[in-house]
Amino acid sequence: MSTVETLAERWRTRRRRFTSTEVLFGDRIGVSLFFASLCLFGAVWRTEIFITDSYALVNALYNFSNGELYLVEAAYGPGLDTPGVEQANGGQIARNYGVIVLSLPIWALLEALTVVLDLRVALVGLYSLTLLALGVTIGRLRGSESIVLGSCLAAVIFFAGNVALAAPLESASTHLYALQLFHLLVAAFAPVLLYRLLARIETPTLGAIGATMFLLGTPLAIWAPVPKRHAITVTVVLVVAYALYRSRECVSDGTEGGSAVSAMFRAIAYASVGLYAWVQAPEALTLLVVLALVDVPTAPDNQPRTLATIGAAFVLSLVPFFVTNYVLIGSPLKPPRLLAGASRASAAEPATSTGGSGALAGQILSVFSPAIALVSRVTQPLQILAGELMAGVAVLFTQPESLYHTLIRSGDAAAALDASERYSTNLTVLEAAPVLAATVGWVAALWRRRGSVSIVGCVLSGRTVVDIFVVLIVLATTFQYASRLPVHAQLTVRYLFVLYPLGVYLLVRLPVVRRTLKEHWRAFAWTTAVAVLIGGQLLAVGIFWTAKSPGETIQLHGVVALVSAIPLSLWALVGRSDGSVGVLGAILLGITTGLSAVFTMLVTIEYYPLGGTHLLPIVRALAEAVTLV
Repeated sequence: MSTVETLAERWRTRRRRFTSTEVLFGDRIGVSLFFASLCLFGAVWRTEIFITDSYALVNALYNFSNGELYLVEAAYGPGLDTPGVEQANGGQIARNYGVIVLSLPIWALLEALTVVLDLRVALVGLYSLTLLALGVTIGRLRGSESIVLGSCLAAVIFFAGNVALAAPLESASTHLYALQLFHLLVAAFAPVLLYRLLARIETPTLGAIGATMFLLGTPLAIWAPVPKRHAITVTVVLVVAYALYRSRECVSDGTEGGSAVSAMFRAIAYASVGLYAWVQAPEALTLLVVLALVDVPTAPDNQPRTLATIGAAFVLSLVPFFVTNYVLIGSPLKPPRLLAGASRASAAEPATSTGGSGALAGQILSVFSPAIALVSRVTQPLQILAGELMAGVAVLFTQPESLYHTLIRSGDAAAALDASERYSTNLTVLEAAPVLAATVGWVAALWRRRGSVSIVGCVLSGRTVVDIFVVLIVLATTFQYASRLPVHAQLTVRYLFVLYPLGVYLLVRLPVVRRTLKEHWRAFAWTTAVAVLIGGQLLAVGIFWTAKSPGETIQLHGVVALVSAIPLSLWALVGRSDGSVGVLGAILLGITTGLSAVFTMLVTIEYYPLGGTHLLPIVRALAEAVTLV
């Protein structure tokens, strides 16, 4: 091969790498956020079951890896009768087979690693490489070779220190580790997607700040390594929101082939929902309904060819969902979760009559009964969803205290009380992420702009389309679960986890926050760092001297979060970002973000150490040295 051919091949390789990086991460800031997320999630990763619901998934992966579609053996936990297991065709199945199939390659990789390396050392080595990649990416982003060299040295020292403290990891638990790794990797894309969305709608600086708020100022790190759907849900919702905006942006900017590009991004949005149905069908249905309601009326192109392309992509994305349901249950349209949800929907039997008109009606019904039965089966998921939404709306008027104890203040309310503790160990959405208190500023902002809103123009705007989508998803998700909340063992209202990234999106879109972070982002960054490093120590000392039980301690976090949220909400309502008022707003945003990060740290090392099962030996040693409660 000639020199020219070699250089051309190298150029093509670099171009492919650039293209793949651009598709997945957008730019180097996106890459940095991805590696930073992985580093944070790995630091809080515990190699143990966090919630009993995960036993169904782990045992399903164990049986699936042994060639069994149904649950025939419980290698993990107390047995097969755990939450998330359903009866079907005379056997037991898990509710979620999407993540089981997708986690299988990771399990195979871990099994291969156990043959040549100690699994603990291998995982610590992968974490150290991730830490190195983060440092190198930041160094190249800043154009600093000293950062690159320093990150190399730090990664080597970190690896050596962890190996020195390492204890053998249970190699028989690779099914659990594979599921945790899959969820962790998917969750790491959520901050990247939020950054890319906000960077296009606003600026890259605001996008990076918004992603940082999401990463540190919400419980994302707590749930990312947990084999539950919550982290996957937020990633899929952000994919849909990003695709929605891009489908409008390429048309409004006059991009060459804008109609085709718009159709492609719309197809990506619907295909993402179809794939998500393989994981969580009820929430995918909610997402599909909201997406269709927002997308179709505001789409730049609804020609038959375009709709056929989008429909084909959506149907193809449902193939794994259909196949799995048919193999396990015998019906492609009935997912495992519907086996439990169908009992909530009752079908009324048509009344019969012996009279002449009744007999005629009975004959007519008998002719159309197959079609009626088919329509009923096909629309059963929609019936269940409509019932859940109506029940949630009813809660707003009949039991508003339930929503209050879910969104604002948990306290020791009877509905949220954990009987094993003095106080409830659950936090509300606002207590877990007090930075979201600033979203109340939208009330004042919309009131001030009430006379300058053009409905037609706003509906066709890419920004407004995403705004409407986000608001509708927040409302639909809240009402879908309102009749069942609050519940035991939710810690940070995990059922409404999608409210956290969408709340951050609405927060950054708020004019007063947007202006403040543009002008005073350094004040926000420094305040967040001080709140974590110094405020965390002060809070730990206060907990040590005052707390008497884990439940009481977690409630103390809730109180501190609400105290910090009150001045932040007042500042947002005032709507000023000039001078010292803007600096004050940036400081309040940094304090509330840092408080959530401190809560995540203490949950990991103190409140739920899970028997010292931290992946990183250094974190385990820290948890053993810290005793507050």
